[in-house]
Amino acid sequence: MKNHLRLLSLAIGLSLGSAALLCTSQVLAQSPTFVQNNDWRPVASDKLITLPANIIEKRIEQDFSASPMAMRLVELDNQMDNTTSRIASLQQDLAQAEGPMLDDLQYELVQQKSTYLDVLQESFELRKNSLIKKQQIYQDVLSKYRQQQNTASSSIKVQIKRQQQEAQARMEAVMAQVDQNLMHTGYNTASPYADEYASNLAQIDQLKDKINQHKANAAPTIDGAEVSSEEYIRQLLHDASMHQSLLDQEGLMLSYMARLVALDAQALEYQMAYGESDGNKIKPQVAKASQAVGLFL
Repeated sequence: MKNHLRLLSLAIGLSLGSAALLCTSQVLAQSPTFVQNNDWRPVASDKLITLPANIIEKRIEQDFSASPMAMRLVELDNQMDNTTSRIASLQQDLAQAEGPMLDDLQYELVQQKSTYLDVLQESFELRKNSLIKKQQIYQDVLSKYRQQQNTASSSIKVQIKRQQQEAQARMEAVMAQVDQNLMHTGYNTASPYADEYASNLAQIDQLKDKINQHKANAAPTIDGAEVSSEEYIRQLLHDASMHQSLLDQEGLMLSYMARLVALDAQALEYQMAYGESDGNKIKPQVAKASQAVGLFL
């Protein structure tokens, strides 16, 4: 009787919970306590956008990993691992159980599945929340990139600096040409100055190649092709939107799983209240008039 009442309560709760799963999730995500204890607040700071685009991605992931939200996700993953192990153990024990022990194991199995869904639902909401925040910060980074470009293109100082750099480059090219001419004019053999100059040029070229190849100076790539920082961030946004679609599917699966657990609880409650199906019961023999006709003949 005790298990019957517990199952009745559990079945009703699971039925209502599966029907209003998405609404409950939204209320949970908007709860002040939920947000405060499991929050992550990334900011597109000026320091962040000075980093290479691929380093921005790593920096955001690093910031998330140290947040209370990520730590809570780790805790939830551990809880789900423990719960799934217990569910598997109960399913094995059910094969040999009988009588009241069978009823207790069936009840605990439904209860463990319900607990697993509660934890999975919280994990789902946290992962969805983190994805939304990542999309927001990528959008902020793109906005700041555009602001910088607009400011740079309209800045007189930048234009003057560019002109100075171009003039400096022209002057260095002329000086290099003059030095090359001086090295070979009037000399039948190379001078010590020419040898050292050529050696220095070769070493400078090696240093420039090393700088260009250095991983800290490498341009972000997508599928092996170099792209701009803006294109790289846009790709991150695209990936996040694809992940959002997967989360939407997971939310649908979560609601179906909750419905199945509710049905399991209802079936078990009916079984305990009314016994097995009619096909397994012995039907009482009912006397019929036709069976007694011979007695009157």
